[in-house]
Amino acid sequence: MGDRPLPSIVELPRFVVHRRNDGSSCFFGDEDYLVYLDCLKEAADHHECAVHAYALMPREVQLLVSLDSETRLASALRSICGRYVEYVNYAYQRNGRFWEQEAQVTVIDGAQDVPARYRAIEMAPVRARLARNPEDYRWSSHPHHAGGGEDPVIRDHAWYLGLGTTHLARQLAYQEWFRQLHEEAAGVTPARRDLALGASRRGDGIDRAARSLGMPPVDSGRRAGVNASGIQGAPAGAVRRFASK
Repeated sequence: MGDRPLPSIVELPRFVVHRRNDGSSCFFGDEDYLVYLDCLKEAADHHECAVHAYALMPREVQLLVSLDSETRLASALRSICGRYVEYVNYAYQRNGRFWEQEAQVTVIDGAQDVPARYRAIEMAPVRARLARNPEDYRWSSHPHHAGGGEDPVIRDHAWYLGLGTTHLARQLAYQEWFRQLHEEAAGVTPARRDLALGASRRGDGIDRAARSLGMPPVDSGRRAGVNASGIQGAPAGAVRRFASK
């Protein structure tokens, strides 16, 4: 144990929270989220900063990132924030400061804390009552990790890569891990889970029967949504106008 080298503090992931001091919104429409994700990816690539998880919410941004120096993190955050403010000022014809405080940065000290931070970030929109389930929220890394395509913003952490040998295998393992944690937090017992599963299967049977009679399937109420993995093809007028400046 004593021969094992301890990780340098700059090699440990960082949990970053950025918000405005007065509690006002950071994002005003879908195009704003798209531009921020573009700024995030550009800065991460340029400053060699790996983004492992994120949640963009109306009044704050949460990120899990790794990097090889503190200076690079500060530079990356300045680049993201500065470029995004340029866009906001251009799109909304405003002036003055936008981010009114420095980002809060916390070192994630220990590999066992990384998965807990993944879950905390991707559950943040649910806790904020922005979505019923994490898979329903458009502006987070959850679709990349749990199913729904690959997100160009994300560079997978070693913990996530260890969940499987392919991206699909990792997504399935992550889904199961996330489900178990959610059920434990909600106090769901195996008996209750089996009851819910039986109801779900009965619902599937009703849908199949309806289709055999030429009837439309029963609406399950789930929202497909659009996740961040589709940012490159999204119709964002302000994004195009800003990029052409």
